[in-house]
This record gives sequence, C-alpha cells and structure tokens, in this order.
Amino acid sequence: MITSESAEKSRLSGVAGMRRAAAIFLGIAMLTAAPLAAWGDCKPKRALPKIVLKSMGPCAFDPEQLQFAGDGKQQTSCLIQPVAKRAKLEAPLDAVPEVFAVRVGQSALLPSREALHTYLSAQGLADDFAAHLSRPIARANDNDETAPMARYLVIHDTSGPFLGVTPFPINIDTHRKINNLAGHRCEDGWESAHVVINRSGGMLLGHELAVPWRATKFERAVDFNGRLKGLFLHVEMIQPRRGEYRMVKVKRKGRRGRWVRRGAKNDAIAPMPGFSAAQYDRLALVYTVASVRAERWLIPAFHAVIDNHIRGGHDDPQNFQLAKFAASLERLTERLRAPTQSADGPDAMQPDTTASVPSAMEENSTMTTDRKKQNGSETNEATEANEAMNREFGKDRGTPRKDADDIKGDAVQEANDAARARRPLP
Repeated sequence: MITSESAEKSRLSGVAGMRRAAAIFLGIAMLTAAPLAAWGDCKPKRALPKIVLKSMGPCAFDPEQLQFAGDGKQQTSCLIQPVAKRAKLEAPLDAVPEVFAVRVGQSALLPSREALHTYLSAQGLADDFAAHLSRPIARANDNDETAPMARYLVIHDTSGPFLGVTPFPINIDTHRKINNLAGHRCEDGWESAHVVINRSGGMLLGHELAVPWRATKFERAVDFNGRLKGLFLHVEMIQPRRGEYRMVKVKRKGRRGRWVRRGAKNDAIAPMPGFSAAQYDRLALVYTVASVRAERWLIPAFHAVIDNHIRGGHDDPQNFQLAKFAASLERLTERLRAPTQSADGPDAMQPDTTASVPSAMEENSTMTTDRKKQNGSETNEATEANEAMNREFGKDRGTPRKDADDIKGDAVQEANDAARARRPLP
C-alpha cells in the first residue's frame, strides 16, 4: 500500500522533474532567440528623476575647476579604486601602474597621429576612429567652445544579459547572444555610451567622441545645470550577470519545512575574470585615441566611483583587473612607437591580432577559450541542465537585446537549486 507520505514524495519528485525540464527549455530558448537588428528607440519615455547632490563624491569634485581633487595621479588613484560587490568601494590605490602614472593628465608620451592612424586602419577601424583623429573630442557645458575638453574616460560594464541563476557559459567570450552589439544600437541615436566593446573585441561606436553625452547620475545633477555634459567620455564593456541568492528553510505549521530561494532577481554576480583580454586591448585603444585627440592623456574612472554617493548608484565595472588594462596600454604604446617607414615595409606596424575584428558589427569567430566554469563542482542534476544549455550555446543561432528581462522567470531559477543550496555562493 502506498502511504500518504510516499505519495507526497512521489508528487514532489514529479514536480521537481518538470521544473528541471522547464528550466532547461527556458534557458535554451533565451539563448536561441531570433537575431535583433537594433533596440529601437532608447530615449526614456518619461523625464529622468532629478538628481540633487549632498556632496561632491568620494573624490571631491570641484565644480569651479570642473575636475576632481589632486593631480592626475591622485585623481586616478581615487577614481579607479576597486569596486566590490553591490557597489562597495575598496580603499583607493596606494599607487597607480607606472604606465598611467607617467601619463595621466599630461601630454608626454602621446603617440603621433600618423602612427595611430596607420594602426587603426590596419585594424579595420578607419571609418569609425582613424577618420576623426584630427578632430578634438567633446567639450564640457555641451560643447561650449570656452569650456575644457573632456578630461575623464568613464569605464562601465553592461551588467547584462541577465542570466538569472543559469551558469555563465564556457564560451562566454565568443557566444553570439552575449556579445551581440546590434542589441546596443538605438534607432533614435540614444546609445548608452560613446563606445561599446564586446568580449570578442568588437566595437560599436554609439556616439562619435566629439559628441557630448551623459551616462552617469553625477553628470545629470541639477547642481551643475548641464555644465558636465561633455566633460566625460563613456565606454561600456559587455559583461553578463547572474543573480545572487540564498536558500532559506521555511517552516510550515503541521508540515515539514521546505527550502525556498531568496533574492535571486538581483544581478550581483559577475563572471571571473570580469573581462576578456580582447576587451582590455580595445579599451586601451579607445583610451589612446581619445587622449591623442585631446592632446593629453585622459584620466580613467569607474562608473561606480563617480556615482557612489548618489542613491541608486551603479556597481560597475565588476572584477576589473587594472593590471591587465595597464599591460594592454603598455603593449599598444610600444607598438605605436615602432618605425612606420611604409605601410607595407618590413618595419610597418603589425595589428594586434588578438583583438582584431572585421568590423564593429561582427564577432571574431576564430577566438577560442579553455575557460573553466566558475560555478564549481555540481551534482548530477545541475550538470545535466548545464550540459544541455552548453550544447545549445555552441549553436550560435541568435542574438539578444541588451537586457534579457525575459530570462528572469522562476522556471530558469529552479534548475540548480538543489546543488547550489549545498555549496557556497560563487
């Protein structure tokens, strides 16, 4: 005779199986959607809320001088202090890497426009970047001729696509949906940043560097009355996110307790490493292009640091490795110092093939990676779900919108509950 307890266990087992199947199906569906040509119109339908500052931030911005406190090195040390989970800032750097220390805020060691033009053309970036090298970059106060040119390059991450509790795919750097640049293009010209860089090294020029554009709450503060528009240039780096959650046992009167998930709809978990080598190379290139056009090295800054003192400030970029950015800039500047006798001669500069892409809208399909799953060992239940997902990842059948809200459903989040409840969070 089947007891009521065994019947209940059988029922729950069947429900769990259905949920696992639904999670796998939904996870596959979210990564095989039809390609999207563009977001459409991106301009907010309603006016953004007003920002009123209570302070000038952790790096003490001077509204009269339109710059943060200290010299170039001191500003850099503060503005690129490491960003921990949930937008918590770690201590400012004791010292910035030498490649930045001898450059930031100065005109020394800038490569020639000719050398940079040759390099950009070899990289297939003649139209978007090389063609504009003779032009100045944006100026503050919405391109007021009497205002200073942009002084800061703000580094962001896209914090998406959002994967819920689905593990990051093994081919994260080459996956078409994650690295789709078309999803960041706006038909109405309201792209989120001047440049968007995907994990394969592809770039989308959202706004030419001479165009003033705001992408932080700090810039929009009513305290400045628009004077900061053009003082900052913005670069978005594609980085998917997962939700962080904890399992809580809920007691029920007269019945056995059950484990439930809490807090999985946030986007607190970023991949490690946070960005690919190709992204750091491209970031160094954009930084150099902007600095050459400004005729002095810009000061790099993190979005989270600039908005840290403002309610609702962001947490990006996560898991940014400054040493890798510095190494990419060092390699690039060394390459740009190489002889440039002729474009085809033996001394001509060679492009950085590790980051080269055919165009801003194409992914580098030749890049490979042996990246290991950051999610640790898993039980058979979770492994089955992951393997099914990863088989589909390799098909590369679609591309996403920038924010994949449609993958936040509870069905996706059920796939690995049993396994993750028994191991620490990533």
